[in-house]
Amino acid sequence: MSGLVFAWEKVGALVASGILDLATLHYAEIALDQDLVPLDVDVSDYLARERAGIFRTFTARRCGVLVGYVQWYLYRPARCRTTLFADEAAYWLAPDERRGLNGFRFLEAAVAALPRPCVVQVREKETFKNGRVASLLARLGLTSSERVFRGFLEG
Repeated sequence: MSGLVFAWEKVGALVASGILDLATLHYAEIALDQDLVPLDVDVSDYLARERAGIFRTFTARRCGVLVGYVQWYLYRPARCRTTLFADEAAYWLAPDERRGLNGFRFLEAAVAALPRPCVVQVREKETFKNGRVASLLARLGLTSSERVFRGFLEG
């Protein structure tokens, strides 16, 4: 047993539990173009989306301390309105928790907790292209379906 406890949690409680500190560590670790795109979390937007039922946060805690999160946007696209999509907004597990099967068990629980039926979309971040995250996602039964190209339009 990993000792991690997984659950859905509300944004307001998570802010009080230090999720913004984790988000800062997460951003520093993986975000591209940090000089052009600074971290600027809009908690009120997350709260509004959560109230509307289109944003949820699944967490990992050890001994009550927040150590990870997976955030999902839940929506029904206009062209596929009868199908629920769960789009991963962010996922992160504290580096000292990334051992054994902790990462896999966390992502597995986060996907298993989603409403059914739904299309699940999780991105393999460019900074994690070491193959470890891709292999975890494949073990969850997810397949690579697209590549994302990005750029910054100055103006």
